[in-house]
Amino acid sequence: MKYGHKIFFEKKLRNIADNADYILDIGGGRPFQKYLKPYKEWFAHKRYETIDSVADYKPTIVGDAHNLPLKNDSVDAIICCSVLEHLYDPKRAIQEMYRVLKPGGQILAYTHFIYPYHARNGVYSDYFRFTDEGLTNLFSQFKTVELKKQGGYFTALGFFMPFQARFRPIWEPVAYSLDQFFKTEQRSTTAAFYIYGVK
Repeated sequence: MKYGHKIFFEKKLRNIADNADYILDIGGGRPFQKYLKPYKEWFAHKRYETIDSVADYKPTIVGDAHNLPLKNDSVDAIICCSVLEHLYDPKRAIQEMYRVLKPGGQILAYTHFIYPYHARNGVYSDYFRFTDEGLTNLFSQFKTVELKKQGGYFTALGFFMPFQARFRPIWEPVAYSLDQFFKTEQRSTTAAFYIYGVK
């Protein structure tokens, strides 16, 4: 099943892959791990770098999202997934992302609205959850911003089930179908947001 949020993510990621030469993955650890692994070939012959504050994660750049060690207007596109909730000052980090993006540069981000606490002791904290109004405000300096919800009420509820990660292939299609049937994405509750912006 192709979920609406997955279609949105892949469409925007493909646009970045087709139109950006220098891509910065913020908080990505080692390049093309986990969720980005299936898309590695899209970025062949591109300059693709990751920045992470944890050297053990083997990023290409060790640094802080709050103070990116890059020049103004130097990056074509930024990917920043499952990171904003772990930053003590997400507004400052987004300002830094805006600073290093070239005019017309793209950002594709993902963060949570209703989701279990998921800090990693001694590595990173878990500070925030974001509403659509909050994200619209945080990304307000971008010329255009699009938000896409990751499901509705039932998808959000699914993340709190015992052993949710193990049973996700079973519960997620059911939850998504219920969200579609009851049109719950039209309401406020969701599990997370994908954010796409252009500077």
